[in-house]
Amino acid sequence: MGINFSSIMPWGRSFNEYKKMFGLTKPDLRLKILGCGDGPASFNVEMKEMGFKVTSIDPIDKFSSN
Repeated sequence: MGINFSSIMPWGRSFNEYKKMFGLTKPDLRLKILGCGDGPASFNVEMKEMGFKVTSIDPIDKFSSN
């Protein structure tokens, strides 16, 4: 018996929301950052576009949209 995620809506946060939520400073952003369970957050995309290093891992990524 598998898990049914039909009623779960994933959401993510932006770069500015993460920066405020975790109190990230400019020196912090230069570090390698690991995002855990952060779903479809745009933080990672925005960080990479600015040349910073971030890796995301989330168990929801193993599921398809079907």
